[in-house]
Amino acid sequence: MKKVSMAAVAKAAGVGIATVDRVLNNRTPVRQETRQKVLLAAERLGYREEMLKVMASEKKPEKIPVRMGFILLSKDHSFYQPLADALRRYAHEYAQHEPEFLWRDIQNVESMVTSLESLAKRVDAIGLVALDHPLIRHTIKKIAASGVQVYALFSDFSPCGHAGYIGLDNQKAGRTAGWFADRLLQSQGVIGVLLGDHRFNCQESCEISFRSFLREKNNGYVVLEPLKTHENVEGGYSATRTLLKNHRDLAMIYAPCGGIEGVLEAIKESGRQNIKLLCHGPVVNGDLALIEGHIEVMIRHRIDLIAETAVRAFINNFHNGDAIPVHITVPFDLVIRENI
Repeated sequence: MKKVSMAAVAKAAGVGIATVDRVLNNRTPVRQETRQKVLLAAERLGYREEMLKVMASEKKPEKIPVRMGFILLSKDHSFYQPLADALRRYAHEYAQHEPEFLWRDIQNVESMVTSLESLAKRVDAIGLVALDHPLIRHTIKKIAASGVQVYALFSDFSPCGHAGYIGLDNQKAGRTAGWFADRLLQSQGVIGVLLGDHRFNCQESCEISFRSFLREKNNGYVVLEPLKTHENVEGGYSATRTLLKNHRDLAMIYAPCGGIEGVLEAIKESGRQNIKLLCHGPVVNGDLALIEGHIEVMIRHRIDLIAETAVRAFINNFHNGDAIPVHITVPFDLVIRENI
């Protein structure tokens, strides 16, 4: 019987030959879904001997000696602690070293820069959540020149030598929110917008895309200038109180930011039942807020997938020595009370 080549398996599975090699020879990590596609393709083509070796093997892929570091926002934020837990779990599965985590206030640019410079001395790759600030970009450029890869998580930077971006397609997220807003508002209304910070590129892109969609529809909606939540609960509460106080005709709030728990608290305190909230998540007790009607629609990050994608990108770059920046967008979930 003619031997089935890896190229044939790769074609049947819709992947590259290198991916087939990694699966069949237990090399660097491959996503479980991709692994199954390769094994099924191999079985269909009669690549049975090699496939059975893989299926029966107790050997796990050798862990990669990459040292990872992450600078995230406050642990009190809705999803940064769950994100850290997921990153740690995937790093433990695929890498030899425990990842290092630092937690910083998004507004404290000097502290962010100091942390970057310090962490770069101890790791090979850094995942960073930060503002698109000139001083931060300058620091990233210096660190990249020293050989340490810096990846933007959730919010991209203007070109500064960073190794890539891993997060949502924020234009799609913003226009999706606009689509919902146009259908949820029964008539012309005033829409408030809340952002963590104006230099947080992911949220700026969401806001611009949200406005763009509603501008195209031209249905007379008034979209207010954004207020800042500073990515925390107190900021969300304060900004929402200001919106409610200054705009009695406020019909909706779009909040692609942190601090949603404070936004919810302020709306509940006001007693105004007619405010529709579109937000990003996950949010602490977000499912309950959806069920009770306090949140209309949540655009929810897939935290586990983002963590796995980030760890794999770090490992592949370290293992293969890739110098080409990556731009990886991950899907988001649309959550309403009826699909929880």
